[in-house]
Amino acid sequence: MNAKIAPLLIWFALALNAQGCAVAPQTVRLAPQLQVAPSDVGRGALIGLDVNDARPNKKTGIIGDEKIKFVTVAAEDPSPSAVYREAADALSKLGFRVEPASDTSARVLRIELTALEYQSLKRPFTFDTEAKVTLAAVARNDRDRFERRYEAEEMSTSGSPPSQSEVAHTINSQVSKALDDVLSDRQLIALLAK
Repeated sequence: MNAKIAPLLIWFALALNAQGCAVAPQTVRLAPQLQVAPSDVGRGALIGLDVNDARPNKKTGIIGDEKIKFVTVAAEDPSPSAVYREAADALSKLGFRVEPASDTSARVLRIELTALEYQSLKRPFTFDTEAKVTLAAVARNDRDRFERRYEAEEMSTSGSPPSQSEVAHTINSQVSKALDDVLSDRQLIALLAK
C-alpha cells in the first residue's frame, strides 16, 4: 500500500511546486509616498519642477528562473506623473511655490528616474529578490548649479514568488526612499532657497 502512495505523493508535490511558480507578467504604476515635515525653509521661493522617466527601456526586471521560465516586470509613471505630484507636494510643504519648469524659471529642480531594476530569482527553495532605484537630480538658481545621484536598494528572500502587490510595494518604497533622499538633501534645498 505504501509503495502505491509514495509515487502519488511525489507527483502531488511536483504539481504544487510547478503551480506555485506560475506568475503572470506584471506592470507596476509608480506611486511614491513621502512623509515631509512642514517647514518654511523655502521662504516662498518659486521653483520650476521637472520630473522625467529617462530610462531607455521600461522593462524593470524578471521574476522566476532567468534561464528556464520567467515573467517580466515593467514599471511606468502614470500621466500626469505621480512622482511629479509627490515631489511638488513635498516641496510645497517645505515652503516653496512650485510650477512646471520652463526656460524662464529662475530656480529649477530636475529629477530623472535613470534606473529601476527589480528581480526575484528562483533558487532551489527560495526566491531572492532585489530592487534598486536611481534618481538623478539637478538643481540650479541664477548663480549656482548642483547635481547628484540618489540610490535606494532592498534585498529579501521568500519561499514563493512575489505577488503583484508585493512587487508594487517594493518598487514604490524604493522610489519613495530615493525621492525622499533628493528632497532632504540640505545642499540641494539650500541652493533652491537662495
